[in-house]
Amino acid sequence: MKTELIDKGDLSSQLTIVIEPEDYKSEFETELKKYGQKAHIKGFRKGKTPITAIKKMYGKSVLAEVINGKLQKTIESFITDEKLDILGNPLPSDDQKLIDFDLKHMEAYEFSFDIGHAPSLEVVGASTDNQYDHYKVTVEEGDIDEQLTELQKKMGEQIEVTTPIEILDIVSLFISEVNPVTEASFETEISIMPERMNEAYKDEYIGKEVGYEGQVDIFSLEKDTSEDYVKKYFLKDAPDDVTGQFNAKVTSIKRLQPAEINEDFFIKAFGEDTEVKTEEAARVRFREDLEKFYDAQGMSITKRKIMEALIEKNEMKFPDKFLKRWLLSSNEELNAAQLENEYEGFAQNLKWTLIKKELNEKYKIEISKEDIKLAMIEKFKAQFAQYGYGMMGEIDYDGFAERMMQNQESVQKEYEEILAERIMDRVVEEVSLVEKQIAVEEYKEIVEELRQNNG
Repeated sequence: MKTELIDKGDLSSQLTIVIEPEDYKSEFETELKKYGQKAHIKGFRKGKTPITAIKKMYGKSVLAEVINGKLQKTIESFITDEKLDILGNPLPSDDQKLIDFDLKHMEAYEFSFDIGHAPSLEVVGASTDNQYDHYKVTVEEGDIDEQLTELQKKMGEQIEVTTPIEILDIVSLFISEVNPVTEASFETEISIMPERMNEAYKDEYIGKEVGYEGQVDIFSLEKDTSEDYVKKYFLKDAPDDVTGQFNAKVTSIKRLQPAEINEDFFIKAFGEDTEVKTEEAARVRFREDLEKFYDAQGMSITKRKIMEALIEKNEMKFPDKFLKRWLLSSNEELNAAQLENEYEGFAQNLKWTLIKKELNEKYKIEISKEDIKLAMIEKFKAQFAQYGYGMMGEIDYDGFAERMMQNQESVQKEYEEILAERIMDRVVEEVSLVEKQIAVEEYKEIVEELRQNNG
C-alpha cells in the first residue's frame, strides 16, 4: 500500500492512497468464503454454493466493502502516525475517478482525498501582561427599593376599585356581538389589561369608569395576538361564524394592592424561621442577595468580553474552500446560500474551539465522570427550584443524573460546558483584571448587547 501527502497550499493537502492487489486479495477471498457459508441460493444447500457463483453474485459488493474498510483504516492510521491536526473529515477529491471493481483482474486502486489542516496557534491575550476590565455592578438604594416594591406586588392582592381605569388594572368587559349573522347574539365576559391593548383602545379605556360602553373589534383589541389566540381565550364558546364586532361594557376594575410591610409580610417572604423582622433588615438581605447575584453576572460578562478579545487577538487563516465543501457534505439541510450567510459565524466558533484546545493543552484540565454528574445534579436542582417542585418533597436528583449519564450525547455536552468554564476560570487567574464599576442599568444594556450579538 502506498500513501502520499501533497501540500496544496492554504492549509489544504491531498492524500493519495494506492491499494495493491496483495493488500486486499487475501481478505477478499476470506470474506467471499464467509458469504458462501451463510448464503441461501436456490439450487444449492446452505454452505455448499460454489465460490464462483458467490463471486458472480456478491463479488463486487464484497470487494467494495473490503477496499473501503482498508481505506478508512489507512486514513485514520496516517493521520495519527503523522500527527496531523485536521479540520472536519477528509473528503474525496474533486478529480477522484469512479471506481469500477474488476473481478477478473486483481488490480491496484488509487484514491485521493482532500484534507483541511488546522492553523498553528500560540494563544496570545491570556497572560499576566494582558489587562481586561472586570465588571463590578454597583447596587444602589434605588435597586433595593425596586426589589422591595416587586416583592410587595408579588405578595399583594387584586382588589375591586371604583376609580377610573389605570394602565395596569385588570378590566372586565361584558361583550355582545353586533349585528350577528345568526339570530342569537354571542355574548361573554372577558378580562384584559389596558397595557395589553392596542394603542387606540388603550387611549379609549384609560380614565374610564365602571359602566362605560363602547365598541371593539375583538380581533384587534389586544396587541401582538393571533386569530387563534383570540378564539381560544376570548371567544372560547363562540360559534364558528361569530363576527369580530362587539359592544363592550366595563363591568369591573381590579387593581393590585401591594402587600403591607409588617411582620407577617416578612414571614411570608422569608419563611417562618427568618431573622428578617424589619424593613431595614430586609434591605440588608436584598443588598446581600443582589450583590451576590451581580458579582456572578459581572464575572460572566468579564469572561465573555475576554473570550471575544481572545478571538479578535488570535488571527487565523482557515482552508475556507475545503471547510465549505465539508459543511455542505455533512449537513443535508444546509444549502450554498445559507452557508455563505452563516460561514463567518461558523469560522468564529471554530476559532474559539481551537483557542480552547490550545489553552487546554497548556492547562491540562481534567474532568471526571463525578464532575459531570454533579454538574447535572446542580442543573436539575435549579430547574426544579425555578418551577417550585422542591416543595413537593424529596426529589431523586441523583437518579435523574444517573439516567442522563447513560446518554453519551448529554455527557459530552456537559463535558464541553464544564471544560469551557474551567478554561475561562484559569484565564481569569492568569490575566490582569481592572475593576470597572457599572450601574445596574448599564449592566442590563451590556447583557442585551451580548444577547443580540450572540443571537
